[in-house]
Amino acid sequence: MSGRMHRRGKLVLLFALLAGLSACEQKRVEQPPAEQKAESRIFNEKAAEALTLEIWQAGEAQLADTRGAVEALERAVATLLEQPSEDHLEAAKLAWLQAHREFAATMPYIELAFAPVELRGQGRQLLLALDSWPVQPGYLDTVPGYSDSGIVNDTAIELTLVNLRKQHRLTAHEEASTGFHALEIMLWGPTSERSAEQFQQVTEGEKPEALAANRRRELTRLIGRGIAEDVEGLARRWPTSANDLSRHYLALSPASRLQQIRAAHTRVLDEELLRRLPESSESDVESGRAADSKLALLEILDTLQSNWVPGEGHGLAELLLDRHQVAALTQTFSEVEELLLKMEDPVELAELGQLAQARELLEQMAGLMAGTAQVPVAAEDMTPVALPLDGE
Repeated sequence: MSGRMHRRGKLVLLFALLAGLSACEQKRVEQPPAEQKAESRIFNEKAAEALTLEIWQAGEAQLADTRGAVEALERAVATLLEQPSEDHLEAAKLAWLQAHREFAATMPYIELAFAPVELRGQGRQLLLALDSWPVQPGYLDTVPGYSDSGIVNDTAIELTLVNLRKQHRLTAHEEASTGFHALEIMLWGPTSERSAEQFQQVTEGEKPEALAANRRRELTRLIGRGIAEDVEGLARRWPTSANDLSRHYLALSPASRLQQIRAAHTRVLDEELLRRLPESSESDVESGRAADSKLALLEILDTLQSNWVPGEGHGLAELLLDRHQVAALTQTFSEVEELLLKMEDPVELAELGQLAQARELLEQMAGLMAGTAQVPVAAEDMTPVALPLDGE
């Protein structure tokens, strides 16, 4: 706990420094032109306008990929329920893995889209609906020693998507009844021993719809439908032509967009990436049954890297950082990726030393993105970047 508090303390400081950046910029702008020229390179507003619009459009494209993968997942689940077989169960699992990874790659864009204060509550509710974890298996299905546990056995809960949303995190955050990780429980099983036979429809009895086997089928279908519904809703709100999420972003000046991206991505590092790295063998794990937590981490990192230091074209680092910070950030991305690829998946099986090293590198990455990390270079080589204030 002390390590987590220490880490969050560092990142709170980063946010505070970000908030104070405008004041520092004002001081630089007020200096005589000759002195300012010597201390900072000129902010390229045209490049910032183009890059920030490109990043929003990249988010739209990634969301389209996520939507396509989620639609494929829903079809795979439908096929499994129509014709339960081990092959169809395996196909549904593979579709879950693909959809989950595409969704992970979308997270930095979602954080950016809901960055305005008036939208943050909506963003949090959306992420909780889609990606709440850890999940209590017994909240959904039968677990060893509790043959009547879970929503599949609780006939007092009518199985509708509206009711599932009401049950989601009802009395505890582990009580997830919607989202990727609830569906993970249904496909892999509470003890990771799910068989296709458990999805066979039962037609005997006076009320076959009340039987656990049939309720399991319907619960699985509804969770998949809920994921698709949430992703479809987000996709409708995203385009610039929708004049919904995009209007808040496009109303900002290029310099303010850059600051919003910077702050949003720093939050992603803290609230998404660092949270997914367990600090002990008893830490919460995102996708232990699907063994997908490491690859989800890599997908989030890949999106951040493509925005900051892309292999081709221009990135945020070029506009916001000096060349030494750009080099350090590029190296940090490479080191984190190399380290993660060596680790086990799910990441709770990784060595504690590796996890600690990964956390340290991610904290370093946050400092570099924020522009606050010190890179040891000669003073004459430093080239601070000054963003103009709105209206200048």
